[in-house]
Amino acid sequence: MGITIDNIENYMHLFDGTNINFGSPSYAEPIYAAMIRAYQNDAHLDITTGSEYIRTVILNDHKPNKTYSPVENIETHNRGHEAICSHLTDVMLQNFTTLSQGDRKELKNYLQYLFSELMNNVSDHSHSSVGGYTMAQYFTSKKKIQFVVADRGVGFLENMRLNFTDVDNEFEAIQKALIKGITSTRARMYGAPKNAGFGLSAMFEILRMTGGSFVIISNDTLVRCDKDENITSKKLSTPWKGVVVAFEFYQSFIAHDFADFQRRFLVGDVLEEDEDFF
Repeated sequence: MGITIDNIENYMHLFDGTNINFGSPSYAEPIYAAMIRAYQNDAHLDITTGSEYIRTVILNDHKPNKTYSPVENIETHNRGHEAICSHLTDVMLQNFTTLSQGDRKELKNYLQYLFSELMNNVSDHSHSSVGGYTMAQYFTSKKKIQFVVADRGVGFLENMRLNFTDVDNEFEAIQKALIKGITSTRARMYGAPKNAGFGLSAMFEILRMTGGSFVIISNDTLVRCDKDENITSKKLSTPWKGVVVAFEFYQSFIAHDFADFQRRFLVGDVLEEDEDFF
């Protein structure tokens, strides 16, 4: 059976801090590969797997013209983010050979924005000793992209409690992070939150526009939002240490003008209140 964004909770027991055997799944998506790489580095383990796909991506034995990128490390001091973002975007764009020049430009803008926002938040808030690990893949038959960021840090709740003492659990912290204008940072510059962006709420808005979906894991909690915007959560019997954010969106989203998205979602409110996603 394949390991996907839709059933990843069934495989959380593999990340118990001692396990080294990650099996031979018939099929695996980026969420599984990025989590294995973050876990492997954090636990200092030599993992084993019978999956050629997983071995290829975690060992960075990546060849050109693949539909997926290698797993890349996001350092916690923002170094190299632009290069990683550009590489991920280029790998994804090479699969959209039939798009017009205008549509390719829109696609590139959305990808770079989403990739950059989520990578920056790993650096600014995760407090992960191994940074974060990121990967993207284009699924040709479904014409969709999956992107994942996995860290081994403190999670949403600890960050959100910096500003909101009434938040009692990871699910509440994630819910609050989905609200536009919410920030967990205390560091300020010129009266506004330092390193402020639009992170998770901007991702949520884009996925709402495109019929996309996401999974967020924060320590003992998994939150899922499907294409119909139904949000569900569940407690994990084996917690993940830190945060995993994985989302999917479809080729059809390029019909939306990125400049219009900026005007409606970003520019209109940026002078009023900035945000981070955790």
